Amino acid sequence: MDLIFYLTLGLFVLLFGTLDNNIDFDFWARLTVGKNFFQTGELFNNDFQSWGTTHTFIDHEWGSSLIFYLIQNHLGDIGIFFFKSAIIFLTLYTITKIIRLENKKAPLNFLFFFFAIQSVSYNIFSTVRCQTFSFLFFAIYLYILKKTSIEKKYKILWCLPILNIIWANLHGGFALGLIVILIYAIGEYLNKKPSKPYIIAFAFSCLTTLINPYGIEYITFIISALSLNRTYITEWQSVFFSKIYKHTLLKYELYFYPVILIFLYSIIKNIKSEGIKNFYKKIDKSKYLIIIFTLIISLKSMRFHVFFVYTILSYCYLDFYNIFNKKLPDRINKLKEIILFILIIISTLSHLLEYKFINIVKPSQYPIYCVEFIKINRLKGNILTNFHTGSYVSYKLYPDNQIFMDGRYEEVYDTDLINEIADVFLAKNYQNFFRKYHTDILIIDKFYPIYNVLKKDTNWFLAFEDEHFSIFLPVKQKNLKFKLPNKNLDYYNKTKFETNINWL
Repeated sequence: MDLIFYLTLGLFVLLFGTLDNNIDFDFWARLTVGKNFFQTGELFNNDFQSWGTTHTFIDHEWGSSLIFYLIQNHLGDIGIFFFKSAIIFLTLYTITKIIRLENKKAPLNFLFFFFAIQSVSYNIFSTVRCQTFSFLFFAIYLYILKKTSIEKKYKILWCLPILNIIWANLHGGFALGLIVILIYAIGEYLNKKPSKPYIIAFAFSCLTTLINPYGIEYITFIISALSLNRTYITEWQSVFFSKIYKHTLLKYELYFYPVILIFLYSIIKNIKSEGIKNFYKKIDKSKYLIIIFTLIISLKSMRFHVFFVYTILSYCYLDFYNIFNKKLPDRINKLKEIILFILIIISTLSHLLEYKFINIVKPSQYPIYCVEFIKINRLKGNILTNFHTGSYVSYKLYPDNQIFMDGRYEEVYDTDLINEIADVFLAKNYQNFFRKYHTDILIIDKFYPIYNVLKKDTNWFLAFEDEHFSIFLPVKQKNLKFKLPNKNLDYYNKTKFETNINWL
């Protein structure tokens, strides 16, 4: 039945991996970094596309940039889709291997994976992002640590410092891997097992972090990035404690609460039957510490939801399976899995047969018409746009235009800039911003308060708008005649990766 399970899982990943054809807001900056490296053999140490206050920066995602650029440049949209699906499947495959460490004959039930994956589908399937690599490496670390703990073969821990070199050059999430190793060292000490091999693995992993293009400065950057104030960044907020986002991700909450209740119920039940002392002696402290750690960080930030769900799948799958799975006759159980597989394959094939593997720049997310308006009317100068869309705007309009900042707020820009730009869009003391920074063009999301405020401002006029975005220009340009952009979406999607950024 393993073959049926993996086929079902693979088709499911492929199906949901293609349902969302958005492009990550920072993907354009990743392409620029990758293009620069392959054309010049160097990495940026400053942001030539910005007119904001930038500084020499550390790019903790430079390795991901190279991979993304190679895939997009040689395989196009279809390559991006299949790469994303392959990484997700490999991550989930690793989780099944963790499950099988406790029980080699553990039955793999697709429904348990289905509900878990669905709860964080917004984070897993949404688009290709650098953090996708962190999800994979996190699962691999859990596998290596669990395997070492069970089999007591400590040589395998030497894989961790080597893997850390790769992870640290792909995404800053490698810091999570270091914490997990340290937690395992503490857990194994409490388990009265050797903890020294884990401490050694942790120490060498810290040292291999230095194998990067930036040396020791990379470490200081990561430490400072962890303490940044991200008040206005949605994905760093909590769905449990932030009033604005409290019911944003209902699917995750519907999964989270039952899982926690069942987990607590199993603990209470075991304590009642065995007593606290025997329960404490028997439990795997490493397992419980990892669960508690990922639980805490998932409460703190939406960005960490996937790590908690993957931990639960890896370490609690068998506990939940034994509670919920009814002992059906073998024939019926196999028939159930086959029927599920048939339904998934029908859904996937019917979807893919009519599917066009094209990543889309949606007018609701990207100011595609505003960018085209600026381009065809040859409007040059400094553009202020939302930091989310900054990467796209600079990719399409440089060198004629520069942006204030983009989504790489923690790498490139002074820490106050994210708050300054947020205040502008919220119409808080925006006049001070324009006095401080020379701004030529404004691209404004229409749902922000500043949109209506600027319509009444005598220094600016509304030059163009579509359903979601608008362009404001200095009032002195009000009498100019402007060309209107093409409204054909196919044009924008066919030309989305065209740019004047080039070093050849």
